[in-house]
Formats: sequence, C-alpha cells, structure tokens
Amino acid sequence: MRRMAPTRRQVLALSLAAGGTLGAPGLVRAQASVRWNIGFVNATGSSYVETLRPVPQRIAQATGGRLTIELYDTLVAGPEQPAAVRDGRLDGSFAVTPWLSAEAPYMNFGHLPGLLTDVAQYQRMLDPLLREEMSAVWRGRYRSIHLATGVFEDQCIISRAPLRVVGDFNGKKVRVHNTEAGALMQRLGAAPTPVPFGEIVPALQRGIVDLVMTSVGTAGGFGFHNVAQHFSTWRIGTIVPWSLVVNQNVWNRLPDALKPVVQAEFRKVEDEHFANHAPFSAAAIARLTASGMQHYVAPPEELARLFAQPNVEAVFDNWYQRCERAGNDGRALVRRIEELKARG
Repeated sequence: MRRMAPTRRQVLALSLAAGGTLGAPGLVRAQASVRWNIGFVNATGSSYVETLRPVPQRIAQATGGRLTIELYDTLVAGPEQPAAVRDGRLDGSFAVTPWLSAEAPYMNFGHLPGLLTDVAQYQRMLDPLLREEMSAVWRGRYRSIHLATGVFEDQCIISRAPLRVVGDFNGKKVRVHNTEAGALMQRLGAAPTPVPFGEIVPALQRGIVDLVMTSVGTAGGFGFHNVAQHFSTWRIGTIVPWSLVVNQNVWNRLPDALKPVVQAEFRKVEDEHFANHAPFSAAAIARLTASGMQHYVAPPEELARLFAQPNVEAVFDNWYQRCERAGNDGRALVRRIEELKARG
C-alpha cells in the first residue's frame, strides 16, 4: 500500500504540532492521539490532489497533534472506498462522485447537462440545499459524516484528431468519467468505453479509445500532451464533485472538544479550494497549450446542437429512473435546484 509522502516542510510542521497545544483557549494536548487512514485517488495534477495534499499538516496544526491523518491511494481502490468507509475498512475517503453512480446516482446531479453550469453557482447552492442533500446520502447509505466538498477543475475532452462539431462524436469510442456523460454520448452515436483510471493515456495512444473526458489539471499531470494534440471544452459534466467523508463511528470516537476544531479547519480548506478554482483551471489550460496542444472551445451553435432537448431529456430520464430505483426523488431535487437558480 502507498500513502502520500509528506514534504520536509510537512514533517517539520507535524513534529512541531505534536509538541504544541490546540489553538482554542483552555484546550491542552492530551497524551492520546487519534489517527485516521483516509483514501483518495491519485489524480496527478488535479486541484483535488492539490487540495488534499496539505490536509495532514493543517489538521495536525489545528488540533495540536491530537489528530493525525494518513493519506492512502492504494489501500482500497477508488470506486470501492465509499463502501470501505461504510464498513469500517477505511476511516474516511476523499470520495469522487462518479464512484457512486451505481449505488447512489442521486449524488451525480452535478453531471446533468445544463442544470449547474459553473462552479460559483454550485458553491452558492451548497448551504441552502446541496450540502445537506449530499450529507443525508452519506449518513443514510454509507454511515458517514460529510466534512467537506469540492469540485475538479474545468473539464475537457482529449483527442488525437480535432473535435470541432457535434457530428464528430459519432462512431467514436469515448472514455467517460460519469454515467450521465455516457448517456449523452450514446445519444450522439458514440460508444462509452470503460478504461481504468490509471490506463487512460495508453488507451488513447493505442486507439482503444478515441476520446478521453478528464479535467484539465489531470490532463497535464498524466502527460496527455505526449500522445495527443487536441483538447476541447464542450461543457459536458461541468461539475464533478468530490466529498471528504469519515465513518460515523470513527467520528464519534473523536473527542468532543476536537470536533468543532476539525470541522472549522475543513471548512477553511473547502473555501480556499473554491476560491482557487478559476485560477487553477486557467493555469492548467495555459500549461497544456504551452506543451503544444491545441485548445478548442465549442461555439454556442455547436453547444446548442449538443444540448438539444431530445439529448438532454434522455440523460435526465435515465438519471431519474436510476434515482428512483435507489430510493431517491431526483425530480424533486431538480425542481429545488431550478427554484434556487431562478432566485439568482
């Protein structure tokens, strides 16, 4: 198993924190400390990884060394992590929403075409609505406490040939990262093709797939510029969220005095993550173009063809049906989101 190795600065910070005190008045470091083993997926280059990387240091400092977090990317495979947290095999996970497509499709509302169109809009809706909707699923289905959420940076499609018009999707084999995008691709005549996350670059190079949907940071981190010349923005699956969750029993064992400290620090992590979304995405796009890749932004007329009513309705209907089978009312959630959007 492999965990994310701390930098020398992080090691120093952890050492200092272990001999320190809590920032809150009157709370002194107890002799006993708690350790959480938390899983993640090593999406190299992504804002997701950049956000979680300093978490062990920050939590150690905030709790005076009373809570230690170890990050593992191979202890449990990514898609299995939510179930592992539920069953107590992992203390927590930085869980990626597409992993829940089978068990909890309700959580994939961010992938629905045209529903949530930008990250700022998603963030504004967290506390009036979306945070509690997600937390309820984590509590009820995964026996977990939801401590933070975030999103991947801007999404793109990597290809070896130009992808200029909607008709170019027809007949292509495409590696998608969520079920909703897969349903849309089928409407366009493309063939969603499963490829393990760690194999997406060689799959594109060898022609196993023609298109790969991923985030712009991950595209750079995985070195797609070595095998492909084109990346395009089509606003498919604009919001790809992730959530930090911790097993309910693990959370309950944390001393009561530490819980608000940990919650507050994770909210700071979340706020900083959202504030950095736009500059992170812009920098990632600039690096891809500097590497020699050509960036194409689909024009309004092609987006109108892509998101034509029959295509969109097919994706929503598929999602509604899967939500119903899982015991959730997807239609009601969409209505509530639309109502919030109407208020501005």
